[in-house]
Amino acid sequence: MSEQLAITLIAATVGFVAAVFFCIGNVLNTSKTIMLQSVPYWDFSEPVARSLTAQRAQYVVGALLLVGAFLLQVIGALASPTDEACLPEWLATWPWLIAATFVPTCIVSLFITWLLYRSTIKKVLILEKKDREAEECGRLE
Repeated sequence: MSEQLAITLIAATVGFVAAVFFCIGNVLNTSKTIMLQSVPYWDFSEPVARSLTAQRAQYVVGALLLVGAFLLQVIGALASPTDEACLPEWLATWPWLIAATFVPTCIVSLFITWLLYRSTIKKVLILEKKDREAEECGRLE
């Protein structure tokens, strides 16, 4: 397998995972979550906050993967089409190279998404609590 083909296959695989991350938010949006988000709330809505936080995390990771895929494609275009890629023998076939790229990319991406979601929802809930407390203090005065 040439160096150029190997990098192009890796870039395409990372690009595919990026596309999946851009779609996750809408694919996982069930009828129940759509109904919860559609109900008019006069106050803070935790289901809406959680949904928006998850979508934000997925879009951020998808965008990072897309940039990575683009950079890999540029590197692949600049690589020599005649030089052999320095890969272990078991990675020298395209299905194994794609699998060896796909699985770790998904695992790392899901972990980063989870971290970003947890960090963001924590901040959102803290802001909501402060806002609620400030509102309650205003009523007491």
